[in-house]
Amino acid sequence: MASEEPSSWQGRIPADIDRGEPVLFNLTARQCLIIAPVLAGAWGAYLLLRETVPLWAFALALAPVLGVAIAVALGERDGRGLERLAASALAWARAPKHLVGAPSGEIPDLAWWAPRRRRSPRVEPLRLPASAISPAGVVDLGGRCAVLISCTTLPFQLASGREQDQTLAAFAGALDALSEPVQVLVQRRRADLSGFTAMVRDNVRHLPHPALVEAAVAHADFLDHLARTHELSHQQVVVVVTATGPARRAGAALRRTAQDTADRLATLGIRTHVLAGVEAEQVVRQALASPTTGFTDHDGGRGPDIDDHEEHARTGEGGNR
Repeated sequence: MASEEPSSWQGRIPADIDRGEPVLFNLTARQCLIIAPVLAGAWGAYLLLRETVPLWAFALALAPVLGVAIAVALGERDGRGLERLAASALAWARAPKHLVGAPSGEIPDLAWWAPRRRRSPRVEPLRLPASAISPAGVVDLGGRCAVLISCTTLPFQLASGREQDQTLAAFAGALDALSEPVQVLVQRRRADLSGFTAMVRDNVRHLPHPALVEAAVAHADFLDHLARTHELSHQQVVVVVTATGPARRAGAALRRTAQDTADRLATLGIRTHVLAGVEAEQVVRQALASPTTGFTDHDGGRGPDIDDHEEHARTGEGGNR
């Protein structure tokens, strides 16, 4: 049950933190640079043509121009101005739509047996966001690199006001210790418990008492019934710590920064694990997969380590005996 004690942590966050500061009539510098030339040109045209062109005709001709300028200056989509959207749309229309794998950057010629068309499609090398992942878990992003930290969630709403203040202060300290951009990735996917229930049924013969066997089989049946009657999901939280520079030069320092960040988050009661190469590759593949793709995680998002393997080995040996 949540405590009634209120939290004393307060902060004002603007609705749009990416919006520029207003400089004139609550308009940003970008908006003024779009509207001011149009207004100046309209005023100059009016001074030159006011003796020959009626005012109603001049207003009728000027209304679409002013309307377009105001729409471009004030309109936006997903936090981006309309002129940037138009530039992105033009770049997309001119870009090749056929991407091929070319690690060297050079597109190979078509084979002699491939059919020739009158108008061949424009092709371009396929460039993925990540080019390589080192055994230490450093993801090479070209001019930048990243390290992934797998984290569990925290029942923040169930904490008292004082505990919420302490949690926010510790989280703010973890963010203040970072000098490079950081990303918090939250994924919710369909959970598949079939592997877990199969493991339970395969290992019931090692249990020493029939009552334990009955309880294990009943638990596996319950999980199967739960999977058939409900839509189970798995939430995965990954903190991505980045640094400027190639992985071979900034990877070691970034790995230490990620470990320090993981230790700071662990003080909040969050289980953290800095992902190594194979684990980071699996998380990147899951992030690029379809949201409907399910995966099973038996340890709540925490990657395996040496102690876990040793504990499983000891448990398995004891069960066999």
